[in-house]
Amino acid sequence: VDDGLVAATNTRVYEEFLTEFKKEFTISDQGDLHYYLGVKITRDREAGRTTLSQEQYIEDLLKRFGMDDEKLKATPTPLPRELPHDERRRLR
Repeated sequence: VDDGLVAATNTRVYEEFLTEFKKEFTISDQGDLHYYLGVKITRDREAGRTTLSQEQYIEDLLKRFGMDDEKLKATPTPLPRELPHDERRRLR
């Protein structure tokens, strides 16, 4: 079994791609994506936002190495919660 992921911002382009792809390969649609390669994917369609998280992976690693009871430390540098608007536009 090989896993693949198809994503698009345009439904028509997405459907056309799937139509052509199905001509060469047998595929199945598994519905909305929640996890992919250990990454949790949360979509807020109304806000147009997709969030990726590796929180569970990190918690599993901490537990594996006996560090799950350690006290949290602050990140040494502040991280932006969201990309500036002009940066988001550039990445599209």
